[in-house]
Amino acid sequence: MLQKVAIVGAGPAGLLLAHYLLRRGQYRVELYEQRFDPRLVDLSQDRTFPLSLQERGRKALRQIPGLEEAIAVNSVFCNGTKLYRQQGFALEISRAIPILTIDRNRLVTILLHQLTQTYTSEQLTVKFGCRCIGYDRLVAADGARSPIRDYLDRETSLQCEQNYVPDAYKSVFLSRLNATLGLELEPNKIHGCNQGNKTRMLMVPQPGDRLDGVILFDPLQNPLTSLTTKEEVLTFFQENFPLFGQLMSPEQAEAFLHRPVGRILTVRCDRFHEGDSILLIGDAAHAVSPSIGQGCNASLEDVLIFERLLEQYEDDWAQVLPAFSEQRVPDAHALRELSDYSFPRTKLLAVEYFLRFKIGRFLHRLFPQWAKPFVFDLVLDYDLPYSQVLKLNQGWINKVKRSTGVTP
Repeated sequence: MLQKVAIVGAGPAGLLLAHYLLRRGQYRVELYEQRFDPRLVDLSQDRTFPLSLQERGRKALRQIPGLEEAIAVNSVFCNGTKLYRQQGFALEISRAIPILTIDRNRLVTILLHQLTQTYTSEQLTVKFGCRCIGYDRLVAADGARSPIRDYLDRETSLQCEQNYVPDAYKSVFLSRLNATLGLELEPNKIHGCNQGNKTRMLMVPQPGDRLDGVILFDPLQNPLTSLTTKEEVLTFFQENFPLFGQLMSPEQAEAFLHRPVGRILTVRCDRFHEGDSILLIGDAAHAVSPSIGQGCNASLEDVLIFERLLEQYEDDWAQVLPAFSEQRVPDAHALRELSDYSFPRTKLLAVEYFLRFKIGRFLHRLFPQWAKPFVFDLVLDYDLPYSQVLKLNQGWINKVKRSTGVTP
């Protein structure tokens, strides 16, 4: 008899877990999502954001035949980042291993399509606009604001800490080209610009000559508050981010004006399970700042680790769930440290950061067995456990902490 599992949340982690469970042939999966069906809406009209997938996340996708290939066809491979200054040349950071970048809604749509095309209605039920009210086994993959996790936090001994990252954001969608001005940004680079007053932009290439990204700012000093017309939006970007301002059309400025401001919630839990029947994965368990692009990668890696434990303990959830918490919690806590404190917020430490970054790469090329790359390269180019990455870079993380007034 098939074991029934309810997965709440049809994001990347929930959908990939459905793939893994159904492949095992022992489960019937019911997937619940409170929001809309992404296959039935125009993705360009919905608030979304780009994701970067590296080896850690792609390794988890690769276990399902054809899945990584289907995602890659709808992605852009970026081999570096260009950081534009107010004056002078842009700073270019190359990557030996390209990063796969894809719009989140597009990733979800592909995962969902592959899932529904592979399994029958007897094996899989997907319900949008619904809440789960009963279950045998329950997986909370319902994001940083997970109602299931909040319930466990109130009603059980689960301990959970939630905080907002210092930045607020607003989504920005542009074209990569302006034929009239003869302007074209490189299609295989992530493009960023720092205004210098805690306001910055990060734009990621997408298929079809699109740039998807965000403008980030201090929520207590929101520079967008006074903008009330598309003309004012255009003027703001042309004055503060002239490169991106030249790529913004009046229609895009109008759409930007009406988008909501977002805040990112981080989550830290002392365990990721309750009893032998409830599992927390992805952002529901360990949402982090997007500063090093690991939220989705860590969520997909959760699924791979959980599946390996199912194999090890022969699908005995009473053993699998505590083993998952024991293995994953230290890495999740380390990831939060890395996400919060890898990048400095002072100019002096920023200079030191790039020196360490360059020297780390140079020494690693000369002595790969002796010298490890600096923190960012270790996270992006390898699947070393986050706890080990933190251990190798603890001195730097402590230094950044002290610069922000946090005691290591």
